[in-house]
This record gives sequence, C-alpha cells and structure tokens, in this order.
Amino acid sequence: MRDLYKCLKCWRFLEEARCCGPCRLVLRGSDRERLSRLMSAILRHAAPSYGVRLSSDGWARLDDLVEAAKRRHPWASREHVEAVAACDPKGRFEVARGLVRARYGHSLPVSPSYVEDREVNTLFHGTTLDRVPSILREGLRPMKRRMVHLSASLEEALTNASRWRGREPAVVVVDAAKLRSMGFKVYKASHAVYLAERVPPSCIVKVVGKGLSQPSPAS
Repeated sequence: MRDLYKCLKCWRFLEEARCCGPCRLVLRGSDRERLSRLMSAILRHAAPSYGVRLSSDGWARLDDLVEAAKRRHPWASREHVEAVAACDPKGRFEVARGLVRARYGHSLPVSPSYVEDREVNTLFHGTTLDRVPSILREGLRPMKRRMVHLSASLEEALTNASRWRGREPAVVVVDAAKLRSMGFKVYKASHAVYLAERVPPSCIVKVVGKGLSQPSPAS
C-alpha cells in the first residue's frame, strides 16, 4: 500500500506529498496495510475480543479502537486510524463525531444503514474458478458475512478474486436490474462496493475467467 501524508495547510490526509501546502509523512505503506487489516478485523468480526463495543449500526468509539490497535501495534495513534479510514480506496471505514465503523463486511450482528441503489444495471463479484459450479447452481450467498459484496467494475472484482493465491480467479457478472425486479434490494455501501442479500442463479449473466466466458443456466 502507498504511504500516507497530511497536508499542513488544509489538513487533508492523502497518498501523495503534494497538496495546497507542505505535507508531512503520517504512515508508511507497510504499517498502513497492517493497521488497515487490524481495523477491519476488529470492526467487522472481533470487536468483543478486543474489548470494543459496537452499536447496533456498527459504530465504535474512535479512542476505544485506537487503544485496541495499540495492543497489536504499539505505535498506532488516533491520527493513524483517521488517515487509514480517510484514504481507504474502497471506502471501508467511516469516521464521524469521535466514532468509527466499518461500512460493510460484518460477520458480527450489526446492521448499518445503507443507501438503496436504483440505477446501476450490472455488478461484478470476484471469486475463484473452483467455486463457479456451486455459484451457478445456488447463486451468490453471504456465507460468513451478512451481505453479498458486489463491485461496480470488472477490474475491481478481478482484483478481489486475485487475493486467493494459488487459485484461478473468476468474476461473476450480475444483472442488477433483474435482481431488483425479483424483489431484492441493491445497496451502495461505498463508492466502490454494493451489497445485496443474495443473488439467485437466474441473475447471473455469465462468469468470466481465464479461458472462460460461461452463460448462466437461465440464459
């Protein structure tokens, strides 16, 4: 991940040492990645184990998260957490009024509120080739998470699919308009991530992968 900086004039966090004024280095990329992973783990899956209390819609006290992060990374500070949240490329985190939360991806029983999307027609889901047969039979289900995660672009979904090392990536193409017509709501969790309760097989247009462009059984 890229280094994080803070402009000393407008006080924005950014990934480049160029802004409207001089910039100060806040966090090296390697430490940014470690802290981001820990923040995701705590706010999505393990808050009770770290002594962090979440509200029903996923908010935690920012200072509580910082103290929890310090147990793993003693160098972590409130500024570091705020910088990671502000510059996350997928908009994973939200900070407001001394509180912080993960916008999506929870396995913990919390229910953040989302904006319902009624415009996007095609969405994408990154997976691996070995999972394709079951997906075509059963559709996309949340599994360990509370919602199915979908991307706005093929490129982003392919990046997600490539995280499983040693396994061939594949991308499921979803007809979001048809999904809505079947009574399933589509939510926009951030600028890059959309959510749905599930995606039936009939809403899968095709699966794209290396040497693969396969229509769904309903096509």
